Amino acid sequence: MKEFSFSTEERQNEIESILRERKRKIATQQIVFTMILLVIIVIILLWMGKKVLYTEFDGYINTDLNTIRHADDIYILETNKDVGDFVAPGDTLFSYVYSHVFYSHESTDSEPTVVVQNRNMRVDYGLARQDLEVLKVRVKELKKQLETEDHNIRFGLSDNLKKMKIEQELAEAEEQYNAQRRKLGVLWNAFKQTTQAVQKASNNENGFLRVQDMRNVELMKELGLVRYSIAVDSGIVTKVYVPELILVLRGEPIISIQSFDLHRNNVSVVAYVMPNQMKHINRNTQAEVIVNDDVSFTASVLMLGTRTEEIPGELRSTLSRDHTAVIVVLGIDTNQIIPFWTLVKNIPVRIRVNNFDTEEEEEEEADYMMFHTTHGLIRPTEDAETILDTLNIPCDSIVPDSLMTDTIHVQQ
Repeated sequence: MKEFSFSTEERQNEIESILRERKRKIATQQIVFTMILLVIIVIILLWMGKKVLYTEFDGYINTDLNTIRHADDIYILETNKDVGDFVAPGDTLFSYVYSHVFYSHESTDSEPTVVVQNRNMRVDYGLARQDLEVLKVRVKELKKQLETEDHNIRFGLSDNLKKMKIEQELAEAEEQYNAQRRKLGVLWNAFKQTTQAVQKASNNENGFLRVQDMRNVELMKELGLVRYSIAVDSGIVTKVYVPELILVLRGEPIISIQSFDLHRNNVSVVAYVMPNQMKHINRNTQAEVIVNDDVSFTASVLMLGTRTEEIPGELRSTLSRDHTAVIVVLGIDTNQIIPFWTLVKNIPVRIRVNNFDTEEEEEEEADYMMFHTTHGLIRPTEDAETILDTLNIPCDSIVPDSLMTDTIHVQQ
Protein backbone atom coordinates (compact mmCIF):
# COMPACT_ATOMS: atom_id res chain seq x y z
CA MET A 1 0.00 0.00 0.00
CA LYS A 2 2.90 2.34 0.56
CA GLU A 3 4.02 2.00 -3.15
CA PHE A 4 0.57 2.96 -4.65
CA SER A 5 0.22 6.54 -5.93
CA PHE A 6 -2.72 8.31 -7.56
CA SER A 7 -2.35 11.32 -9.87
CA THR A 8 -5.51 13.34 -10.12
CA GLU A 9 -4.24 15.60 -12.95
CA GLU A 10 -3.23 12.68 -15.22
CA ARG A 11 -6.53 10.94 -14.73
CA GLN A 12 -8.39 14.12 -15.55
CA ASN A 13 -6.50 14.50 -18.83
CA GLU A 14 -7.42 10.97 -19.89
CA ILE A 15 -11.09 11.57 -19.18
CA GLU A 16 -11.05 14.80 -21.17
CA SER A 17 -9.37 13.02 -24.10
CA ILE A 18 -12.04 10.32 -24.10
CA LEU A 19 -14.82 12.92 -23.97
CA ARG A 20 -13.32 14.87 -26.90
CA GLU A 21 -13.10 11.67 -28.99
CA ARG A 22 -16.71 10.79 -28.26
CA LYS A 23 -17.85 14.30 -29.18
CA ARG A 24 -15.94 14.10 -32.45
CA LYS A 25 -17.53 10.75 -33.34
CA ILE A 26 -20.99 12.02 -32.40
CA ALA A 27 -20.48 15.13 -34.55
CA THR A 28 -19.34 12.99 -37.47
CA GLN A 29 -22.34 10.73 -37.12
CA GLN A 30 -24.66 13.70 -36.94
CA ILE A 31 -23.18 15.16 -40.11
CA VAL A 32 -23.51 11.83 -41.95
CA PHE A 33 -27.07 11.30 -40.77
CA THR A 34 -27.96 14.88 -41.66
CA MET A 35 -26.58 14.45 -45.20
CA ILE A 36 -28.45 11.18 -45.65
CA LEU A 37 -31.63 12.82 -44.40
CA LEU A 38 -31.13 15.74 -46.76
CA VAL A 39 -30.56 13.39 -49.69
CA ILE A 40 -33.73 11.47 -48.83
CA ILE A 41 -35.69 14.70 -48.49
CA VAL A 42 -34.34 16.00 -51.81
CA ILE A 43 -35.24 12.71 -53.53
CA ILE A 44 -38.75 12.82 -52.05
CA LEU A 45 -39.18 16.43 -53.09
CA LEU A 46 -37.93 15.69 -56.61
CA TRP A 47 -40.26 12.70 -56.84
CA MET A 48 -43.20 14.72 -55.58
CA GLY A 49 -42.32 17.60 -57.89
CA LYS A 50 -42.04 15.20 -60.81
CA LYS A 51 -45.43 13.69 -59.99
CA VAL A 52 -46.98 17.13 -59.77
CA LEU A 53 -45.29 18.47 -62.89
CA TYR A 54 -45.47 15.37 -65.11
CA THR A 55 -47.68 12.37 -65.74
CA GLU A 56 -46.01 9.29 -67.20
CA PHE A 57 -47.57 6.41 -69.09
CA ASP A 58 -46.11 3.10 -70.15
CA GLY A 59 -46.21 2.25 -73.82
CA TYR A 60 -44.43 0.78 -76.82
CA ILE A 61 -43.43 1.53 -80.40
CA ASN A 62 -45.78 0.08 -82.99
CA THR A 63 -44.60 -0.36 -86.57
CA ASP A 64 -45.56 -2.53 -89.52
CA LEU A 65 -43.10 -4.82 -91.26
CA ASN A 66 -43.17 -5.72 -94.94
CA THR A 67 -43.46 -9.49 -94.65
CA ILE A 68 -42.99 -11.22 -98.01
CA ARG A 69 -45.40 -14.11 -98.61
CA HIS A 70 -46.61 -16.00 -101.67
CA ALA A 71 -50.08 -16.80 -102.90
CA ASP A 72 -49.10 -20.34 -103.97
CA ASP A 73 -47.08 -23.26 -102.65
CA ILE A 74 -43.48 -22.72 -103.70
CA TYR A 75 -40.07 -24.30 -103.20
CA ILE A 76 -37.29 -21.91 -102.14
CA LEU A 77 -34.08 -22.46 -104.13
CA GLU A 78 -31.75 -19.64 -103.07
CA THR A 79 -32.02 -16.80 -100.55
CA ASN A 80 -30.09 -13.72 -101.65
CA LYS A 81 -30.50 -11.61 -98.50
CA ASP A 82 -29.58 -12.23 -94.86
CA VAL A 83 -30.67 -10.50 -91.66
CA GLY A 84 -29.21 -7.00 -91.50
CA ASP A 85 -28.71 -6.62 -95.26
CA PHE A 86 -29.87 -3.41 -96.91
CA VAL A 87 -32.39 -3.78 -99.69
CA ALA A 88 -32.91 -1.44 -102.62
CA PRO A 89 -35.78 -1.49 -105.12
CA GLY A 90 -35.06 -4.10 -107.77
CA ASP A 91 -32.88 -6.35 -105.59
CA THR A 92 -33.55 -10.08 -105.79
CA LEU A 93 -34.73 -11.41 -102.44
CA PHE A 94 -34.99 -15.12 -103.25
CA SER A 95 -35.53 -17.54 -106.13
CA TYR A 96 -38.17 -20.28 -106.21
CA VAL A 97 -40.15 -22.71 -108.33
CA TYR A 98 -43.84 -23.59 -108.17
CA SER A 99 -44.31 -26.89 -106.37
CA HIS A 100 -47.46 -27.94 -108.25
CA VAL A 101 -45.32 -28.49 -111.36
CA PHE A 102 -43.67 -31.40 -109.56
CA TYR A 103 -46.46 -32.78 -107.38
CA SER A 104 -48.79 -33.14 -110.35
CA HIS A 105 -46.36 -35.71 -111.81
CA GLU A 106 -46.23 -37.78 -108.62
CA SER A 107 -49.76 -39.19 -108.85
CA THR A 108 -49.79 -42.80 -110.08
CA ASP A 109 -53.52 -42.66 -110.90
CA SER A 110 -53.37 -39.74 -113.31
CA GLU A 111 -51.13 -38.46 -116.04
CA PRO A 112 -49.33 -35.13 -115.84
CA THR A 113 -51.49 -32.21 -116.93
CA VAL A 114 -49.13 -31.23 -119.72
CA VAL A 115 -49.32 -34.74 -121.21
CA VAL A 116 -53.13 -34.69 -121.12
CA GLN A 117 -53.18 -31.26 -122.78
CA ASN A 118 -50.75 -32.43 -125.46
CA ARG A 119 -52.85 -35.49 -126.27
CA ASN A 120 -56.03 -33.39 -126.40
CA MET A 121 -54.33 -30.96 -128.77
CA ARG A 122 -53.21 -33.86 -130.98
CA VAL A 123 -56.74 -35.25 -131.12
CA ASP A 124 -58.29 -31.85 -131.84
CA TYR A 125 -55.75 -31.21 -134.58
CA GLY A 126 -56.44 -34.59 -136.18
CA LEU A 127 -60.21 -34.08 -136.15
CA ALA A 128 -59.87 -30.58 -137.55
CA ARG A 129 -57.66 -31.89 -140.34
CA GLN A 130 -60.30 -34.50 -141.26
CA ASP A 131 -62.99 -31.81 -141.33
CA LEU A 132 -60.73 -29.77 -143.62
CA GLU A 133 -60.46 -32.68 -146.04
CA VAL A 134 -64.24 -33.04 -146.07
CA LEU A 135 -64.67 -29.36 -146.87
CA LYS A 136 -61.99 -29.63 -149.56
CA VAL A 137 -63.92 -32.45 -151.25
CA ARG A 138 -67.19 -30.48 -150.96
CA VAL A 139 -65.64 -27.38 -152.60
CA LYS A 140 -64.27 -29.54 -155.40
CA GLU A 141 -67.64 -31.21 -155.96
CA LEU A 142 -69.50 -27.87 -156.03
CA LYS A 143 -67.07 -26.54 -158.64
CA LYS A 144 -67.80 -29.59 -160.82
CA GLN A 145 -71.56 -29.01 -160.43
CA LEU A 146 -71.09 -25.36 -161.38
CA GLU A 147 -69.24 -26.37 -164.61
CA THR A 148 -72.03 -28.84 -165.41
CA GLU A 149 -74.67 -26.13 -164.94
CA ASP A 150 -72.75 -23.75 -167.22
CA HIS A 151 -72.75 -26.47 -169.91
CA ASN A 152 -76.45 -27.16 -169.48
CA ILE A 153 -77.32 -23.46 -169.64
CA ARG A 154 -75.51 -23.11 -172.98
CA PHE A 155 -77.68 -25.86 -174.49
CA GLY A 156 -80.88 -24.66 -172.83
CA LEU A 157 -81.16 -27.66 -170.52
CA SER A 158 -81.16 -25.60 -167.29
CA ASP A 159 -81.75 -22.05 -166.01
CA ASN A 160 -79.73 -19.53 -163.98
CA LEU A 161 -81.70 -20.12 -160.77
CA LYS A 162 -80.03 -23.47 -160.06
CA LYS A 163 -76.65 -22.04 -161.05
CA MET A 164 -76.99 -19.15 -158.55
CA LYS A 165 -77.91 -21.59 -155.80
CA ILE A 166 -74.81 -23.67 -156.51
CA GLU A 167 -72.63 -20.51 -156.52
CA GLN A 168 -74.02 -19.55 -153.11
CA GLU A 169 -73.30 -23.00 -151.70
CA LEU A 170 -69.80 -22.87 -153.20
CA ALA A 171 -69.07 -19.48 -151.58
CA GLU A 172 -70.21 -20.79 -148.19
CA ALA A 173 -68.14 -23.95 -148.56
CA GLU A 174 -65.04 -21.98 -149.52
CA GLU A 175 -65.48 -19.69 -146.51
CA GLN A 176 -65.88 -22.71 -144.21
CA TYR A 177 -62.79 -24.20 -145.79
CA ASN A 178 -60.73 -21.05 -145.16
CA ALA A 179 -62.02 -20.78 -141.58
CA GLN A 180 -61.13 -24.43 -140.95
CA ARG A 181 -57.62 -23.81 -142.29
CA ARG A 182 -57.15 -20.90 -139.88
CA LYS A 183 -58.46 -23.04 -137.03
CA LEU A 184 -56.06 -25.79 -138.03
CA GLY A 185 -53.17 -23.30 -137.86
CA VAL A 186 -54.14 -22.22 -134.35
CA LEU A 187 -54.42 -25.84 -133.21
CA TRP A 188 -51.06 -26.61 -134.75
CA ASN A 189 -49.36 -23.80 -132.81
CA ALA A 190 -50.99 -24.92 -129.56
CA PHE A 191 -50.00 -28.52 -130.30
CA LYS A 192 -46.37 -27.47 -130.82
CA GLN A 193 -46.35 -25.51 -127.54
CA THR A 194 -47.70 -28.42 -125.53
CA THR A 195 -45.24 -30.74 -127.26
CA GLN A 196 -42.39 -28.47 -126.24
CA ALA A 197 -43.76 -28.39 -122.68
CA VAL A 198 -43.82 -32.19 -122.61
CA GLN A 199 -40.27 -32.34 -123.89
CA LYS A 200 -39.18 -29.77 -121.32
CA ALA A 201 -40.90 -31.63 -118.48
CA SER A 202 -39.32 -34.92 -119.51
CA ASN A 203 -35.90 -33.47 -120.33
CA ASN A 204 -34.00 -35.28 -117.59
CA GLU A 205 -32.65 -38.74 -116.92
CA ASN A 206 -35.70 -39.93 -114.96
CA GLY A 207 -38.32 -38.81 -117.45
CA PHE A 208 -40.88 -36.37 -116.09
CA LEU A 209 -39.94 -34.01 -113.27
CA ARG A 210 -40.30 -35.40 -109.79
CA VAL A 211 -40.25 -33.82 -106.33
CA GLN A 212 -36.57 -34.61 -105.84
CA ASP A 213 -35.73 -32.63 -108.99
CA MET A 214 -36.65 -29.39 -107.18
CA ARG A 215 -33.29 -29.47 -105.40
CA ASN A 216 -31.43 -29.47 -108.71
CA VAL A 217 -31.01 -25.71 -109.12
CA GLU A 218 -29.07 -25.96 -112.37
CA LEU A 219 -31.72 -28.19 -113.96
CA MET A 220 -34.46 -25.77 -112.88
CA LYS A 221 -32.60 -22.90 -114.52
CA GLU A 222 -32.04 -24.89 -117.71
CA LEU A 223 -35.75 -25.71 -117.93
CA GLY A 224 -36.72 -22.08 -117.28
CA LEU A 225 -38.82 -22.89 -114.20
CA VAL A 226 -37.02 -20.56 -111.79
CA ARG A 227 -38.88 -17.46 -110.62
CA TYR A 228 -37.53 -14.51 -108.62
CA SER A 229 -38.97 -12.29 -105.88
CA ILE A 230 -37.95 -8.64 -106.37
CA ALA A 231 -37.88 -5.91 -103.71
CA VAL A 232 -40.09 -2.89 -104.39
CA ASP A 233 -38.89 -0.59 -101.58
CA SER A 234 -35.68 0.26 -99.74
CA GLY A 235 -35.27 -1.16 -96.27
CA ILE A 236 -33.37 -3.58 -94.07
CA VAL A 237 -33.97 -7.30 -93.65
CA THR A 238 -35.15 -7.98 -90.10
CA LYS A 239 -35.86 -11.71 -90.30
CA VAL A 240 -35.53 -14.65 -92.70
CA TYR A 241 -38.12 -17.27 -91.80
CA VAL A 242 -37.12 -20.17 -94.05
CA PRO A 243 -33.78 -21.67 -95.17
CA GLU A 244 -32.89 -22.59 -98.71
CA LEU A 245 -34.18 -25.74 -100.44
CA ILE A 246 -37.38 -26.00 -98.44
CA LEU A 247 -41.08 -26.06 -99.28
CA VAL A 248 -43.13 -22.98 -98.28
CA LEU A 249 -46.90 -23.30 -98.17
CA ARG A 250 -49.24 -20.59 -99.37
CA GLY A 251 -49.38 -17.58 -97.04
CA GLU A 252 -46.41 -18.56 -94.87
CA PRO A 253 -43.91 -15.74 -94.11
CA ILE A 254 -40.63 -15.87 -96.00
CA ILE A 255 -38.72 -12.60 -95.38
CA SER A 256 -39.55 -9.54 -93.27
CA ILE A 257 -38.23 -6.12 -94.31
CA GLN A 258 -38.50 -2.87 -92.38
CA SER A 259 -38.86 0.04 -94.74
CA PHE A 260 -36.75 3.16 -94.30
CA ASP A 261 -39.86 5.25 -94.96
CA LEU A 262 -41.76 5.91 -91.71
CA HIS A 263 -44.98 6.50 -93.62
CA ARG A 264 -44.74 3.06 -95.20
CA ASN A 265 -43.99 1.56 -91.77
CA ASN A 266 -46.99 3.30 -90.12
CA VAL A 267 -44.77 4.03 -87.12
CA SER A 268 -46.64 5.22 -84.03
CA VAL A 269 -46.34 5.31 -80.26
CA VAL A 270 -48.95 3.41 -78.25
CA ALA A 271 -49.60 4.51 -74.66
CA TYR A 272 -51.41 2.65 -71.87
CA VAL A 273 -53.66 5.24 -70.22
CA MET A 274 -55.88 4.36 -67.28
CA PRO A 275 -59.39 5.89 -67.37
CA ASN A 276 -58.68 8.07 -64.30
CA GLN A 277 -55.64 9.52 -66.13
CA MET A 278 -57.45 10.56 -69.30
CA LYS A 279 -57.81 14.08 -67.89
CA HIS A 280 -54.07 14.57 -68.48
CA ILE A 281 -54.17 13.93 -72.22
CA ASN A 282 -56.26 14.98 -75.21
CA ARG A 283 -55.95 15.31 -78.97
CA ASN A 284 -53.87 18.48 -78.68
CA THR A 285 -51.31 17.03 -76.27
CA GLN A 286 -47.63 16.90 -77.14
CA ALA A 287 -45.68 14.33 -75.14
CA GLU A 288 -42.07 13.33 -74.66
CA VAL A 289 -41.32 9.72 -75.53
CA ILE A 290 -38.43 8.38 -73.44
CA VAL A 291 -36.59 5.31 -74.75
CA ASN A 292 -33.71 5.45 -72.25
CA ASP A 293 -31.67 8.05 -70.35
CA ASP A 294 -29.95 9.15 -73.56
CA VAL A 295 -32.66 8.91 -76.23
CA SER A 296 -36.00 10.71 -76.26
CA PHE A 297 -38.18 12.45 -78.82
CA THR A 298 -41.50 14.24 -79.02
CA ALA A 299 -44.81 12.93 -80.30
CA SER A 300 -48.34 14.29 -80.59
CA VAL A 301 -51.61 12.53 -79.85
CA LEU A 302 -53.41 11.31 -82.96
CA MET A 303 -56.32 9.37 -81.53
CA LEU A 304 -57.82 8.80 -78.11
CA GLY A 305 -59.44 5.56 -77.07
CA THR A 306 -58.94 3.61 -80.29
CA ARG A 307 -59.28 0.39 -78.31
CA THR A 308 -58.42 -1.17 -74.96
CA GLU A 309 -55.62 -3.60 -74.15
CA GLU A 310 -54.70 -5.66 -71.17
CA ILE A 311 -51.68 -4.22 -69.38
CA PRO A 312 -48.69 -6.60 -69.50
CA GLY A 313 -47.96 -8.33 -66.21
CA GLU A 314 -44.56 -6.68 -65.78
CA LEU A 315 -46.19 -3.24 -65.96
CA ARG A 316 -48.99 -3.91 -63.48
CA SER A 317 -48.88 -2.63 -59.95
CA THR A 318 -49.27 -5.30 -57.28
CA LEU A 319 -51.53 -2.98 -55.31
CA SER A 320 -53.75 -2.03 -58.24
CA ARG A 321 -56.77 -3.93 -59.50
CA ASP A 322 -56.74 -2.16 -62.88
CA HIS A 323 -55.60 -4.56 -65.61
CA THR A 324 -57.15 -2.92 -68.69
CA ALA A 325 -56.03 0.42 -70.13
CA VAL A 326 -57.32 2.78 -72.80
CA ILE A 327 -55.03 2.88 -75.84
CA VAL A 328 -53.87 6.31 -77.02
CA VAL A 329 -51.98 6.54 -80.32
CA LEU A 330 -49.31 9.22 -80.81
CA GLY A 331 -47.57 10.22 -84.03
CA ILE A 332 -43.86 11.06 -84.04
CA ASP A 333 -43.27 14.76 -84.70
CA THR A 334 -41.30 15.78 -87.79
CA ASN A 335 -37.80 17.28 -88.03
CA GLN A 336 -36.23 15.03 -85.39
CA ILE A 337 -33.12 12.86 -85.54
CA ILE A 338 -33.88 9.49 -83.93
CA PRO A 339 -31.71 6.36 -83.82
CA PHE A 340 -33.17 3.80 -86.18
CA TRP A 341 -33.05 1.03 -83.57
CA THR A 342 -35.52 2.95 -81.38
CA LEU A 343 -38.23 2.39 -84.01
CA VAL A 344 -38.21 -1.38 -83.56
CA LYS A 345 -41.61 -2.96 -83.17
CA ASN A 346 -42.78 -3.42 -79.53
CA ILE A 347 -39.79 -1.67 -77.94
CA PRO A 348 -40.98 -0.40 -74.49
CA VAL A 349 -41.03 3.36 -73.89
CA ARG A 350 -42.34 5.86 -71.38
CA ILE A 351 -44.61 8.71 -72.44
CA ARG A 352 -44.27 11.85 -70.32
CA VAL A 353 -46.88 14.63 -70.39
CA ASN A 354 -46.50 18.06 -68.79
CA ASN A 355 -49.54 18.50 -66.56
CA PHE A 356 -49.42 22.31 -66.64
CA ASP A 357 -49.29 22.41 -70.43
CA THR A 358 -52.24 20.04 -70.54
CA GLU A 359 -54.23 22.22 -68.15
CA GLU A 360 -53.55 25.29 -70.29
CA GLU A 361 -54.63 23.43 -73.41
CA GLU A 362 -57.82 22.24 -71.73
CA GLU A 363 -58.63 25.77 -70.61
CA GLU A 364 -57.97 27.15 -74.09
CA GLU A 365 -59.23 24.39 -76.37
CA ALA A 366 -60.25 20.97 -75.10
CA ASP A 367 -60.50 18.82 -78.20
CA TYR A 368 -62.47 15.87 -76.87
CA MET A 369 -65.15 14.50 -79.15
CA MET A 370 -68.39 14.27 -77.24
CA PHE A 371 -71.33 11.95 -77.82
CA HIS A 372 -74.95 12.79 -77.19
CA THR A 373 -76.95 9.67 -76.43
CA THR A 374 -79.93 10.89 -78.43
CA HIS A 375 -78.47 12.87 -81.33
CA GLY A 376 -75.11 11.19 -81.82
CA LEU A 377 -71.56 12.47 -82.18
CA ILE A 378 -70.74 16.05 -81.22
CA ARG A 379 -67.56 17.74 -82.41
CA PRO A 380 -66.29 21.30 -83.01
CA THR A 381 -67.85 23.23 -85.94
CA GLU A 382 -68.44 26.83 -86.90
CA ASP A 383 -71.77 27.59 -85.24
CA ALA A 384 -72.68 25.25 -82.40
CA GLU A 385 -75.32 27.21 -80.57
CA THR A 386 -77.30 27.84 -83.77
CA ILE A 387 -77.36 24.15 -84.63
CA LEU A 388 -78.24 23.13 -81.09
CA ASP A 389 -81.02 25.73 -80.94
CA THR A 390 -82.41 24.37 -84.21
CA LEU A 391 -82.57 20.91 -82.67
CA ASN A 392 -83.95 22.33 -79.38
CA ILE A 393 -81.02 20.91 -77.44
CA PRO A 394 -79.69 22.94 -74.48
CA CYS A 395 -75.94 23.42 -74.79
CA ASP A 396 -75.34 23.04 -71.06
CA SER A 397 -76.74 19.51 -71.13
CA ILE A 398 -74.38 18.35 -73.85
CA VAL A 399 -70.91 19.76 -73.29
CA PRO A 400 -68.90 21.05 -70.33
CA ASP A 401 -68.49 24.77 -69.73
CA SER A 402 -64.90 24.49 -70.96
CA LEU A 403 -66.23 23.57 -74.40
CA MET A 404 -68.78 26.33 -74.65
CA THR A 405 -66.31 28.67 -76.32
CA ASP A 406 -65.87 26.13 -79.11
CA THR A 407 -68.35 25.42 -81.88
CA ILE A 408 -70.32 22.22 -81.75
CA HIS A 409 -71.81 20.13 -84.55
CA VAL A 410 -74.46 17.49 -83.97
CA GLN A 411 -74.83 14.61 -86.41
CA GLN A 412 -78.27 13.02 -86.51
